[in-house]
Amino acid sequence: MKKQTSINLVHNSPMIPINVTLWRRSAAAVIAFALVAVGCTTVNPVPTSPPNNVPTNPAVTGRPTQPLGTPNATSGQATAPAQPTPQNSPIPSCSCSSAPQTPTATVDPAIAAQIDQVTSQVPPIRMLEPTRDVPYRIISRDDFQSYLLSTADEDTTPEWRAAEENFFKRLGLLAPDADLSALLLQLYTSEVAAYYNPDDGSFYIIDRDVPFGPIDEVTTAHEYTHALQDQHFDLEGNRIKDPAQGDQSLAQLSVIEGDAVLTSQNWMKANMSQAEQLQLLQDALGQLGDDQLASMPLILRRQLEFPYTEGLLFTTDVWGLGGYDAVDQAIQTPPASTEQILHSDKYYNHEGPVAVTLTDLTSALGSGFTNDYQQTMGELNIQVLATGGEKPPLDVPGLPAQWPHAEVAAGWGGDKLNMYDNASNGQWLVDWQTAWDTQGDADEFSARMNELASTFQGSLRLIPGPQTVRFVLASDPSLFLALPSG
Repeated sequence: MKKQTSINLVHNSPMIPINVTLWRRSAAAVIAFALVAVGCTTVNPVPTSPPNNVPTNPAVTGRPTQPLGTPNATSGQATAPAQPTPQNSPIPSCSCSSAPQTPTATVDPAIAAQIDQVTSQVPPIRMLEPTRDVPYRIISRDDFQSYLLSTADEDTTPEWRAAEENFFKRLGLLAPDADLSALLLQLYTSEVAAYYNPDDGSFYIIDRDVPFGPIDEVTTAHEYTHALQDQHFDLEGNRIKDPAQGDQSLAQLSVIEGDAVLTSQNWMKANMSQAEQLQLLQDALGQLGDDQLASMPLILRRQLEFPYTEGLLFTTDVWGLGGYDAVDQAIQTPPASTEQILHSDKYYNHEGPVAVTLTDLTSALGSGFTNDYQQTMGELNIQVLATGGEKPPLDVPGLPAQWPHAEVAAGWGGDKLNMYDNASNGQWLVDWQTAWDTQGDADEFSARMNELASTFQGSLRLIPGPQTVRFVLASDPSLFLALPSG
């Protein structure tokens, strides 16, 4: 039986819902700053002569690439295999000005000077030179909310989000009266401090109604890192856009966010005094005190935290083995699953998800049924499900923690699910096939799901197989007749 390795705060990564796919833009949340502040005592200085070997992941070659991140206590034991130079090597510096050009909105000259100073200091730390100017502006939180609403349907439809809401409720991950879209709007509006928009190559800092200080400077370093990533690696062009690939998408995002948190930490260590770092820590933890993350459904909270927390840990592992060259390669050849973020040795050893097939039951279920939702849950979301709502003894939103029953998810090998609904009579069925590393892992998953059966809607049927478990949840037990015999 595999146990999840303990996590020490030495990594990074952001996260956007498993598929809570409402908004997938890169955004820096307040939680990232607590990590940055505390991380100043744990992250090693930028290596001056990184190893020649950098990790590759053939298992995901050819797939859309994008960063993600997470720490792993076994990182020091991993060995980076030899690999060719990254295909997207840093582009020579253009004749851009050393500071971004402010767009239409006027930025106070004193604040602009602070921002410009930070953006001039990030490239030599990140080892990527800008190829074009990066505009920026400071916007109100109301403007940010309007932006969120205007982009809500870019990757998903209202129908998909409604199906996802039903799915979460049926598995007990959301309250029966919860409004997923409203919760996401509340979560992002309250937690996001800044964001980079690849559509216009600009970053936006949300006005906090307080003097521009250390938190805002670290935010600037974080978002400017995203601009450099985008200029060299085309974040939007390579982003996984299929909402049914939630686990892989979250892993990809974790590398990107992990890199940005790590780089902002390295910038902070190089350019902030001890007094400024202490002020940053005080401000960040003060904001966490009344943070809304603690009151959010755990599935939404963990999907938001994951790219920053576990993403940071993963990226720190990669960086420690091969410097920023290795981070560049991880962005271009990202982890294939949240499992590889949680266990970085699996990334280096090319242990990708196993292929899982699932027969479509639309015809077998009969007239009126449609396959409305498809997804891969992955280790992270199974980890959330396995908690049954339990919290860790030391629970600080935005920081890595030892989650109860995490060992139930740690043997994940792969999964695929379909959810069918009949709009005419309200019947539904969730058909979820899971694969596990060992038979013991499969049995452990079955046992925990049986323990949680009362928290699910409908009737549960678990069908064991060789290192597999088919999890079927239905509004009516008679719908089980649609399952293939044998």
